Amino acid sequence: MLLTLIFFVRFFIGGNEDSWICSNNVWIKHGNPSTPKPLITCGKRSPLPKTKEECIMQGGVWEKLGPDPFETCNRKAIDRGALCRDSSECEGMCQVSLTREELQNGMKNKLFKTVKYGQCSVWRVELGCQGHMKDGKVNVICID
Repeated sequence: MLLTLIFFVRFFIGGNEDSWICSNNVWIKHGNPSTPKPLITCGKRSPLPKTKEECIMQGGVWEKLGPDPFETCNRKAIDRGALCRDSSECEGMCQVSLTREELQNGMKNKLFKTVKYGQCSVWRVELGCQGHMKDGKVNVICID
């Protein structure tokens, strides 16, 4: 009985012991992560360029995104496709592939999908409703 309780606390309440943690702008290895250290700088993210010229020089795309009436910069993330457990590990977002039904359930707060990892988004800014991983948990986020 005691062994069962210890197992339950360690694996279901204790959280992920094998991950990368950002502390004082430095990635710290916690336990034995099965993924490499995140590619992006830990801590503050660099903002996207504010002018079309800077955006194009950095390999970005200058276009209208979402319902906003103005054009802005977007560019591919340097860590696109990397495994992640939280968006803090990505230049863009930590995304999880979901079926249409899972997306609909997630928008109703009724998503119970469990995955070990997500993937860093292709673009710095990704619009629409999508699976998102935060602190190792899957939810749905909609961005216009």
